[in-house]
Amino acid sequence: MNRQLVLYFDNCVFSELLKPEAKEMRKSFAAPSFHHRIAFSDVHIHEMWTNQEEYTNLINELDAVFVRNPGQLHNRHNQICSLDPAQPEERFATYLELSSVYDAFEAMLAPIHHFLGGFREKSMIHIAKETQDEIAEALEHLFHEHPHSDSSGLHSTLKEISMNLSSIDVTEGWRAIEDQVLAARHGDPMKEMDPIEKVKHLLSKLDETERCKFEEEYPEKFAQVRGLETGELTGFAFALFGLGLTKRKGVFSGPRQAQKFAAQFRDAQHIEEASRCDWFVTFDQGASELAASTYAYAGIGTNTILLKKKAIATSV
Repeated sequence: MNRQLVLYFDNCVFSELLKPEAKEMRKSFAAPSFHHRIAFSDVHIHEMWTNQEEYTNLINELDAVFVRNPGQLHNRHNQICSLDPAQPEERFATYLELSSVYDAFEAMLAPIHHFLGGFREKSMIHIAKETQDEIAEALEHLFHEHPHSDSSGLHSTLKEISMNLSSIDVTEGWRAIEDQVLAARHGDPMKEMDPIEKVKHLLSKLDETERCKFEEEYPEKFAQVRGLETGELTGFAFALFGLGLTKRKGVFSGPRQAQKFAAQFRDAQHIEEASRCDWFVTFDQGASELAASTYAYAGIGTNTILLKKKAIATSV
């Protein structure tokens, strides 16, 4: 008996399936004749949080499964697909208990965003102080729930980190990143390249010292020759994004730049979670390109499927 292939749906696919015009596609995915399993992860729970009732019903209707990293306990990335029952109600309840931790983690993205060229109207000192305050505020809820805990150590650590961040001059880095992305994307040279060629093209635009360091840390097929830590594939995918593999989509400017940047980082997290599945399925062309290049260069067997939204209305 052949095993069922596991399809990891990007969150944009789940959100499209909520639309009334996707009724027939939902039925086809949930039908007994559909021999693939649909998978989701903790990253989805974070993104589905504000509409959890509808997503709970959808996950149950699709008979989806939850993708878990079996190496998580030891902080290791494991490419083996460990599938658990969906249990969306329980997972949303757990998220509620840990929501302050998620908020603190998202606050940590602000300095990275600034390093890559965001929030240019602010100084690094300002960014560091805001990040320190937001993390402290988010985690303060945990200390209220555990009155015997001592938060002084946390505040001391955050203050030290803030001081270290404040001493970094990012302006030279901004210029280097802009030059890198401009050189990599000028004339859209990657349009006809295969996924691995795109990565090699990006690396060719780095200076020799930086390129050698990158290739030493991430040689081609690196996931096949050494164990990875949890989050390492996310970091690699996000590094490719930072080097210019996909268009920036305005994530570094505008009133919603922080939310857009966080969403881009979650794309990289989805790519890691999907690495334990057979297929990564998305409507987002940028996410599809980033996933394909990440898997091809890292030496991971996950394939990508880029859907067209018009297929929703014409499917089955």
